[in-house]
Amino acid sequence: MNKHLNLLFVAGGILATSTSFGQMGPNSTYYLGAGNNLWTIQGTSDASAPTVTNGEFNLAVDGDIRTTQFRNSGDGQQYTLGLSPTGTTYSGTWSGIFDGTTDGRSNYTIDWDSSRVLSYDRNWQGEQTMFTLGGGGSGEYLGITYDGSGGLYVSQWNGGMIEHYTMGGQLLGSFDTGFTNLTALAMDYSTGTLWVGSQQHQGQFDEYTTSGTHLDTVIFGDMVVANTLGGEFDLGSAVPEPASLAVLGFGALALLRRKRAK
Repeated sequence: MNKHLNLLFVAGGILATSTSFGQMGPNSTYYLGAGNNLWTIQGTSDASAPTVTNGEFNLAVDGDIRTTQFRNSGDGQQYTLGLSPTGTTYSGTWSGIFDGTTDGRSNYTIDWDSSRVLSYDRNWQGEQTMFTLGGGGSGEYLGITYDGSGGLYVSQWNGGMIEHYTMGGQLLGSFDTGFTNLTALAMDYSTGTLWVGSQQHQGQFDEYTTSGTHLDTVIFGDMVVANTLGGEFDLGSAVPEPASLAVLGFGALALLRRKRAK
């Protein structure tokens, strides 16, 4: 079984758009890192734009896009949700990180070489090991996404499983996708469903419920050579801040009290 990443880069160019010949596609915008390009998918349409530097797969999306290099020293970049670079950079020495996520306070990724789940601050600084997946070997896991409620989903590279963990590393559940080399694992927070790609069929993305029921497949013909290893939905567009939730709760309670008082 292939445990090596095919690091084929898409040539940079102007922003491009196309239409898929799949089915419904993601409800929200699915942001994808492909090394030399960033892609977006929503419904059955996609768009792409070149990255500032080579090797930008890993990304976290919360009101903006924050990337890193996948290996060695080099700057990651900040982009708007429209894929335009802002000029803000994130420096570091990276050791094989291809897919990231954020809960709005910290960023998370998986170390390809050791299967460690890593945390950082929002600017990809202050690396900390959280826990180790599987046997701790190289090439066992690649994909990761925040579950929207305090945990993480991860996806195997040398197997077909998507696994659900607490932040402390306790396994909560898993399901088998039926194919390997999983990439770009991401939760669509507007639907509570998971999207994932695979290097076995580049350009194809599949949607699942969190219990593993397959819902949708969408295929983009112009993405069959795009190494979309990293993938995320925008956390900020779908998950209210805790303070906002409290305000909404108090507002609903006040309205209920007024109705009862009449």
